Formats: sequence, C-alpha cells, structure tokens
Amino acid sequence: MSWLFRQCASTWGYERYPQDDWHGLQVFAVDGALFRTPETPQLRAHFGSGNTSSNRQTPYPVLRLVALMNARSHIIANAAISPYRKGEIPLAKDFVESIPNHSVTLLDKGFFSADLLLSIQNAEQNRHWMIPERKGTIRTEVEHYGDGDYLVQMRVSPQARKKNPALPEYWQARAVTYQVEGNEKTVFTSLPASKFSAEQVATLYHERWEIELGFRDIKSSMQDNALTLRSKTVDLVYQELWGLLLAYNVVRREASQAAVAHKRAPSEISFKFACQHIASHLVVMAGAVSPSHTPRRLEELRGSIGVLFITKRPRPARPRAVKMSKTRYPVNRKAAPLK
Repeated sequence: MSWLFRQCASTWGYERYPQDDWHGLQVFAVDGALFRTPETPQLRAHFGSGNTSSNRQTPYPVLRLVALMNARSHIIANAAISPYRKGEIPLAKDFVESIPNHSVTLLDKGFFSADLLLSIQNAEQNRHWMIPERKGTIRTEVEHYGDGDYLVQMRVSPQARKKNPALPEYWQARAVTYQVEGNEKTVFTSLPASKFSAEQVATLYHERWEIELGFRDIKSSMQDNALTLRSKTVDLVYQELWGLLLAYNVVRREASQAAVAHKRAPSEISFKFACQHIASHLVVMAGAVSPSHTPRRLEELRGSIGVLFITKRPRPARPRAVKMSKTRYPVNRKAAPLK
C-alpha cells in the first residue's frame, strides 16, 4: 500500500495548477500528526506512546505521521510513518530530496533544525524554506534590510555538528518580524530580500495552516472522528494509514482536476462533500462492466463537482481545548464495569 501511495503521490503532488504559483515558486508545507491505535500488547510494544508523569502511559498506542503537502492543491506529495518514539525531524529528513526545485516549504517551529533547513535550502535551484522563530533562539543581526527585516546569524549546536560533521559552525537566515492582532511574530526564511518583500513573506507563512486542514479532513471527514484506527495488528495498522493517505489523495486529485475544468482553485472545493460525492461515483465506476467508459465517467464526475465550491471564509478563532483528559491513575481496560 505504501508503494502504491508513493507512485501516485510522486506524480499528483507536484502537478502545477492555475493560480497555484507564488512568484514563480510552488508552495509546500511539512507537518506531523499522531494517530491512535487500539490497545493491544503487540501494538503497545511496537508503536509505544508518550509518557505523562510517574512513568504513566497515554491511554492508547500512538504512531507518528510526517507529511509533505502541496499547499495549493492539498495533495500529499510524500510522507513517512513510524512508531511514536521516532521524532518528526528525522522523519522529515527521509523525504527532503523529494522537495522540488523552484519551491518554498513552510514548516512548523517543531522542525527548527539547522541540519534539516540547510538540507532543504538550495539557492542555485531556487529551493527555499520558511519557519517561525523558536523561543529562546540566540541570534546576531548581520545586515538590516528594512523595518522588521534583517539577516541574522546563529550558532549550530555541537550536538548537531557531531551528528553531521558537514554542518558549519554558524548559519544565517533572514528574519522577518510582523504584527498579528497586536502580537509580534518572527519567521526565519531563506527567501532573499532582494526578490521578496517582508510583507510577502509574512503573508505567505499563514498558508502553512493548509496542511493542518488536510490532517483535519483525514481525521474528521474520512475517519468520522474515530478515536483510534480500526486495525489490530502492526502490519494492518501501517496498511490502513497508507490506505487513508492514498484515498485522501484520490479525492484531492479528482477535486483538483474538477477545479481546473471550472477555472477555479483546488482549495475552493469542500473536501467533506467532495469525499462523499467522489467516493460514491468511484464505487459505481469500479463495478462497471466496461472499463472503456471510465474516461467518460471521470469527465462527468469532474463536471458534477462544480456544485461543491465554497466561498473563502476567514479562519475561525477557537480557544485551545483538551479533547481527552488525562487521568492521574493507571488505566485498566480489562476491569469489569461498575454495577
């Protein structure tokens, strides 16, 4: 299943669409998500989970997903899956080479690593990155470009240089500081100040939210907010998650093709309704006697998606909340219910 996902993603994830261009660059985003599995000794031993305190474990085994997403089409171009204990940065490094030239990659602050960011950066091939400043970062201003826009220098940690001796002692990045609802934010980027203004940089970073929406679509619309994955063996858990990613990409790909036919942007299509609409049509097509009619049916499908376009709305403000409270006591899932 992972092979089939990669074969499709390696083509679909890098396709160019009208209106997906940002000053000559494709826009990608990298982020991670966690998925819970059913509680079995085999899954607990393989995937592990986070600890809370006093060596207590989280209620369910957890596996980690890190994905590279086309921020405009929302198609996942590459992904890595592992047990919980493997970090996001090592997983992201597994697919750095698949990031195309003439692109900019938006990352969450959890991926702040000189090794990772410098491996993405390639000025000759016009490959760039953007990431928010991590709290406590020690930096020195090297050059001032304008108000809230400057070049900074940071020291590469000895631990990072020990792991990768090819890293330099110091590295540089452009820092752009701006205001969001009265709060000061700073993002680091490799985009040159000579070509991209501070305002353009600050505006672009907010598109990183698109990958969060993609993960929400998978968990909410496709999994129907299920607490855990369904599979109960290690191999089937991996197969189920790769299958989810493949099915997600199929829906996004068809939605993107429909958007092109209607001269709209792929992100303007409601995923929830597109998923239901496309899935029902594909089931009918799979059972068709004559495969020769498939191209015509796909054309009809893409034409019918025209009713699923949505109007762009501002991101809703939702306070942070805990979806699942953590108990102070060990969890015994085999205990008899109270009478």
